[in-house]
Amino acid sequence: MNQRRVDAEAARAAFERAVAGEQEAFGDFFLARLMGLEITYPGEACEVAFEAQDFMFNPQGTLHGGMLATALDIAMGHLLNRHAGGPGTTLEMKIQYLAPLRAGRVVCRGEAMRRGGTWFLRAEARGADGGLAAFATSTWKLLKPPS
Repeated sequence: MNQRRVDAEAARAAFERAVAGEQEAFGDFFLARLMGLEITYPGEACEVAFEAQDFMFNPQGTLHGGMLATALDIAMGHLLNRHAGGPGTTLEMKIQYLAPLRAGRVVCRGEAMRRGGTWFLRAEARGADGGLAAFATSTWKLLKPPS
């Protein structure tokens, strides 16, 4: 059994950063602050980068798949928002995990495969060594602006 301990100081600092936010908007919302996400838009893509912290790990000592799924989803959702001019909702998402991540910088890159009323997007996650750790495909629907 793994007797790993979480760095409580780092976890508290991440939580304090997350709750200290004054807004909930694209690029600046609770989960993005908690995970320490850096969101950029190189060319036609959206990149979401973060440092894998031990409070994000599963009991085996690797980055939890749900944390990686969240970052992949954010890369695709922020891409859609930027290029469609408004938000959308994930209708379905499939993720394939290829390699565990144990530490270091993770970069998730989202790209559009097909644009329209229904968007088809993909994203990949790479670890600090540049190796492909996971990839996702998803279907999104644009949301109508609130009336």
